[in-house]
Amino acid sequence: MLVKDKFTSYRQYLFAGQKAPGTIAQRVGDLERFERSTGSDVEEATPAILLEYMADHYATWAPQYSKRIRASFRSYFQWRALTVPGAADASRDLPSVKIPKKRHRRPAPDDLVLDAFEKASMRERAILALAATMGLRRNEIATLKLMARNDRELTVVGKGQRERVLILDDITLHLLRAIEAETAPGVRFYFPGRWADSHLHPQTVYMYVKRMMPQECLHTLRHRAGTTGYTRTKDIRATQEFLGHSSLATTEVYVELDRRSTAAITEATSFANAREGGSSEPLDKLLSQATLLAGKLAQHGWSIDVIKSSIPVREEKAG
Repeated sequence: MLVKDKFTSYRQYLFAGQKAPGTIAQRVGDLERFERSTGSDVEEATPAILLEYMADHYATWAPQYSKRIRASFRSYFQWRALTVPGAADASRDLPSVKIPKKRHRRPAPDDLVLDAFEKASMRERAILALAATMGLRRNEIATLKLMARNDRELTVVGKGQRERVLILDDITLHLLRAIEAETAPGVRFYFPGRWADSHLHPQTVYMYVKRMMPQECLHTLRHRAGTTGYTRTKDIRATQEFLGHSSLATTEVYVELDRRSTAAITEATSFANAREGGSSEPLDKLLSQATLLAGKLAQHGWSIDVIKSSIPVREEKAG
């Protein structure tokens, strides 16, 4: 039997809006904590009470948490204003919460990941590959269903029940096929739990990685996937879709910028290049590439000579 409480109608409103169960529990939990800590009925809360509640926790709440509490208030009081005759939106004037931009997080180094991969069991290798190659979160790994794979395509259900389809690389595909071949009939998950029809707990996935790589975690493996993917493609939008982020700003935190990219900006803006003629770097780079090519061709019996012509190069005039 469904146990009803003061938030039942609000829950139904959120379910009707296709909000994820975790989001609904979080919203209601935030309202219940407000009532416990203030001794006030949230239905009777005034703008001043809400503002005081958030201001009192300025020194103890992280900006991300304050932003979440504000979002819960906004959602609840907007619902009341729509459904309860005469109810005002007490959250309307709550100030927005600014989240400081984080520095780029350090991705797990390739040598550590590969060393752990070589020593791991098949299922542990699959976890490492799904995190460090495919960029999956620990919850996405723990709940990954066998039916999620269709040939090389893997459908991943992420935060907010948002789906993304990833193309598997050869190594991860091989590992998933190997797990499928060993899985007993009736099992639905790649990483089944202790009980029938259950999956591994996300915290257990986390502990597997910590055991293999004590100095790393699932997040740094995911950062490795995001950083490597962006560095080699320079496509921030594709990286966003790959990681399953709703906000491009979140993706920018996950990808570590290649310092050579910013060094190229510095070179371009240098006073040394301000005068006509600029730097000789393009020529130096071409000569370096020619030398490298000559070395590779020499291994196959070919030779190449780079000779500076005495004939002046004539510049074509426009128009």
